[in-house]
Amino acid sequence: MGTPSAPYRASWVDRLIDRIAALPGPAWVTYAIVSVVVLLAVHAAAWIDGLVKPPGNFDLYLGSLAIYIIASVAAIHFLDHRASLAWTTFRPVASLSDEDADDILFELTTLPARAALGWTIVGIGVAVLTMVAAYGEPLDIAGEPLTFVVSMPVAAIAYITGALLLYHTIRQLRLIGRLPRLVDRIDLLDAGPLHAFSGVTALTGGLFLLAAYFSVLTDPTTFTNPAVAAVNGLFVALGVACFILPLYGMQRRIAAEKARRLSAVSKRLERALSDLARRNDAGDLSDADAVNKNISSLLAERDVIARSPTWPWSPETFRGFGTALVLPVILWLVFRVLERTLV
Repeated sequence: MGTPSAPYRASWVDRLIDRIAALPGPAWVTYAIVSVVVLLAVHAAAWIDGLVKPPGNFDLYLGSLAIYIIASVAAIHFLDHRASLAWTTFRPVASLSDEDADDILFELTTLPARAALGWTIVGIGVAVLTMVAAYGEPLDIAGEPLTFVVSMPVAAIAYITGALLLYHTIRQLRLIGRLPRLVDRIDLLDAGPLHAFSGVTALTGGLFLLAAYFSVLTDPTTFTNPAVAAVNGLFVALGVACFILPLYGMQRRIAAEKARRLSAVSKRLERALSDLARRNDAGDLSDADAVNKNISSLLAERDVIARSPTWPWSPETFRGFGTALVLPVILWLVFRVLERTLV
């Protein structure tokens, strides 16, 4: 990222991801190490302050900071990787020069430095407001001074990277939504390139679902605080929207091509049937076998086109996203029923 020919300068988070990717071993090891270090640090402070007793016990809500601090950066890293793979699959059907293709790949996987700086400032502002709301003004940290010193910077980083992930999501999905304009010819029988970015949108939507489910598991106020419940519901709705809406333009292109192909084959079939009727009326059966074979081939072509799907995702991608959406809810309902039955 950030080569001299790049259309703009890469953001600080992209440069950070590049450094993480350059470290020995897979990137998830680095993220896991950071998460464990943060988990131990915030709990050590809470044990010293006496917020979590006895020392050695872990608090699920406090421990969630260890996930939040790496989740957004790891998500950006993973989504950019998947977008790069998707572009490789999509590239053969995109009508543009290699230089323009490189620019689009750069834009899909790299945030502009200035815009990212603005969203960083937004994240800092939200972190400050949240801190003031939690501790009051002036800050009342009596009884938990060390916990405040350790956990607040962690929370601030989580808000900053969370703001960047939000910007990354909006920007990347908007770019994906524009990609159908680059396709000159839709091939209904080779839909793989047209489905390429459905994996990226499904993963993006899945991250919003995961955030909602993680909040339910770690935040004890989920079912008592209407605001928290509303935010989680909004995350689920955003997850579904992130999966479907960026692909709508491609769906329209595929549907239009299917309608065009059906119309064309129907016209040829109509002419073939009219020709057969004319021959029958004239008693001319000399080429009846060839005409019948032509009609049969046109019927087969029409059936193949009619059965071709118009949604730009594979059945496996749709089932995977549907499972991520529904299965946790079903498991939670089963758990609640068993809990009430057995108690």
